[in-house]
Amino acid sequence: MDKKILFLGLDAAMPDLMKKFIAEGIMPNTAKLMDQGIFSRLETVFPPLTAAAWTAIISGAGSGTNGVPSLMVKHPGEELDHWHTSFDRREVLCETLLDVARRMGKKVALINWPETFPMDETFTEKDGVQLAGSLNPPFRYFFMPLWDVASSACFSNKLLHCNQIPGRAVKLESKPAKGWANLPDSKMPCLEFEITVPPTYVEGYKMQVLIFASSEEGYDRMLISETKDAARAITNLAVGDYGPWITKRFRSGGEERDGRFRFQILELSKDGKDFKLYQSAINTAGIYSMPASLTEEVERVAGTYMEVDDPWAFMDGWMDSDLYLEQLELHANWWGNATKYILENKEWDFAFSWVGTIDHIEHALYAGIEPKSRVYSERTAPFCWYMIREVYRQVDRNIGKILEHVDLNETYVILISDHGMTHLDWNPFVKEHLSRAGLLKYNLDLSTDDPSNLSIDWSKTKCHPLEPCHAHIFVNLKGRDPHGIVEPEDYEAVQEEIINCLMSMRDPETGANVVAYALKKKEAGRLGIVEGPGYDRVGDVLYAWNPGYMSHPFIYRSAVKYRDGSERIIANKELYEQAVLCKNFPDLIAGIVAENGGDYTAVCGNFTGVHLADPTLHDMHACMLLTGPGVPKYERKFAARIIDVTPTICKILNIDVPKDAEGGVLYDILDRIR
Repeated sequence: MDKKILFLGLDAAMPDLMKKFIAEGIMPNTAKLMDQGIFSRLETVFPPLTAAAWTAIISGAGSGTNGVPSLMVKHPGEELDHWHTSFDRREVLCETLLDVARRMGKKVALINWPETFPMDETFTEKDGVQLAGSLNPPFRYFFMPLWDVASSACFSNKLLHCNQIPGRAVKLESKPAKGWANLPDSKMPCLEFEITVPPTYVEGYKMQVLIFASSEEGYDRMLISETKDAARAITNLAVGDYGPWITKRFRSGGEERDGRFRFQILELSKDGKDFKLYQSAINTAGIYSMPASLTEEVERVAGTYMEVDDPWAFMDGWMDSDLYLEQLELHANWWGNATKYILENKEWDFAFSWVGTIDHIEHALYAGIEPKSRVYSERTAPFCWYMIREVYRQVDRNIGKILEHVDLNETYVILISDHGMTHLDWNPFVKEHLSRAGLLKYNLDLSTDDPSNLSIDWSKTKCHPLEPCHAHIFVNLKGRDPHGIVEPEDYEAVQEEIINCLMSMRDPETGANVVAYALKKKEAGRLGIVEGPGYDRVGDVLYAWNPGYMSHPFIYRSAVKYRDGSERIIANKELYEQAVLCKNFPDLIAGIVAENGGDYTAVCGNFTGVHLADPTLHDMHACMLLTGPGVPKYERKFAARIIDVTPTICKILNIDVPKDAEGGVLYDILDRIR
């Protein structure tokens, strides 16, 4: 009988943290797999980013072949500041293990697996089933998730922090309610305010919010209606409750689509003056499965699909840590329940299932557990450890749920991650550095905070980074690029100018290099990038950050204030923005106890964990845990390459290796399997 194979993808699961939490008893289900399986660290790809790494895992090929070089993809011949999201299945240029399985007539089950959306029209029920296509990261400006409508918003009487795109945090005031019909029984005079859902991204819907008091203790409920008729309310909720899912028709990306969202009251003072009304991200309300009937089937057992959790709402201080953990658990539980249902009720030979919550909590809080970070503090470390530990626990609990009815005598299970994590201290403004080096000329519209207020003067620009400025820089080459100004004979000289600029960047406090290395494209082979079908998508200069740094893609507006109170707005001339843990909650830091226990109230600021350093570094390693029929307990001494996983699995199963694979077979694993 042919053996089955199940991939469980845990984005950003770190080998050292997994081992630590296994030892602490936090991950008992993973511990069972470890006790009977093969464990290996994995050296990830360059750059060590989500879409690039998962594509490499499933194909055994790096970006020069697979066509996914970073978070974004730039197609040859397009303007240098135009990009495509790398989470699009159509960007993958090589054969993958999924293709091999289909070619061999195997049934495939895809559950939230990255780089599989939009769904392949040729993938039919004879091939298997597909559900969703990864919980795309909630960063709309750069990632442009493929099917959601808009990110979350918060409506408050206070001016809230809003790190991710202006307009999501809306400041407004309540006032005495007027003109309403069918008012609810309220022990205090009703208050009202008007909102637009969503307030940014796409044209939204006007909605009326009524604040009322169901008891003598004060205001405690909100009613939301599209008209001032309380009898036609679409939501009536108390503080902390999740409102029902609401479906509306939105115009997004040049087409109309149904979006689904809900409300939650995060704060409401008894006197009604202070309030925070949270609108969730507006996710697809359409079909996200093949066959179409699977969407409804899964929602009956796993609940409504939410494309994104909301680290920004947590980091900006809209929601507290307990609520964010609850949100992360909803995602992990959906993953676990959906995967379990499909494995138990659908026919499959190869199954691929992915969850992204570990990545999001580490992005938010990793520097808080890393003593090398400039923001590390013994006062805040217990809180950060608590949050990260709980998310690993949530994921492990669902691993146990998924494996309840998986026969390890007939199924190989591969628990695998895509990259590690390092701390973040500083965000260099890469475009400003390039500008000062005479390599890039930008113009900033000082009248708006919109991220699109930055434009490029191509007549004076020699190069431009692939957004969001992480690892690739393209020369503005004459004859190749639409606005090219660099003569072909000057190509290498400009490459050297770019490299000199990058290597001259210094930590503003210590003076240390922030860039580990920068290479010309012809040297890309040193990074595992070969001249395959995707080579034209690779930058003319490639570079890796040292631990502690991540590029900043924006140029902000800044206000210059004078002693008479007047001011003028200019382009921000800073070269670095510091990463700050707990910046939005300075009054709460003192409440965190360094010992076990303590006040675990949200105390975050912006990203403090990133994965952009040299992929060979210890902390950047991913991990793989393989168990199943004939697999012994064994831990490899040295890290394998992430591109070696699929060729090795193919040899174990005695099936074809994807024809574009660059990785090799791990014979120490193969030789140990009986």
